[in-house]
Amino acid sequence: MRTVTGVVLVLLLAMGLSGCSTQRTHYSAMTAENSAGEERRVLLRWKTARYPAWHWRQDSATPVTVKTQCSRREWQLRDPGMDGACSEDAIAACGDPRLDATNSGKPVEAGQVCMQLTDADGSTRVRDLGSRLELRVSCSPRQTGVDMGDKVVNVDYLRASSVPYTFRVRTVPTGSLTQRPPQLGDHVCDDG
Repeated sequence: MRTVTGVVLVLLLAMGLSGCSTQRTHYSAMTAENSAGEERRVLLRWKTARYPAWHWRQDSATPVTVKTQCSRREWQLRDPGMDGACSEDAIAACGDPRLDATNSGKPVEAGQVCMQLTDADGSTRVRDLGSRLELRVSCSPRQTGVDMGDKVVNVDYLRASSVPYTFRVRTVPTGSLTQRPPQLGDHVCDDG
């Protein structure tokens, strides 16, 4: 009897530790101009894990990554509850004074929000984002390329705009072999 109870306990513990979560990848891609005025694909992507109400873990999400085609720079937008968050009340990413400038061309201040994301409901947590997003971009790169010695690396991103960019989100099972976010091809990039 003791062995059966032990086996049942081990199985229940294994089920609980495996998570019983639903893992999803969320993404959206659109074409827009970067700060140099070039049309590029822009990809937003993040993952969520949702747990049943009885589970001891809480729903979670990764930061939202914003990547612009041909650029090495990736932005990580975090909500106030995440490590490394730069805003106390929004899903956002702050600029780097060495890399980013305000609309007037001056370097951004440390902690200045350059990108801010929400949805139609005004969500301030990544795990709560809906299917229609608005991304505000309020900074520009100080330089669109960084000299790496043997070549110049593109670090450009979406053009700053007073009107938010609108993205429609698709949600797919994480790890799906048939449904996955698009790849940003390099066929339009300069070989520089």
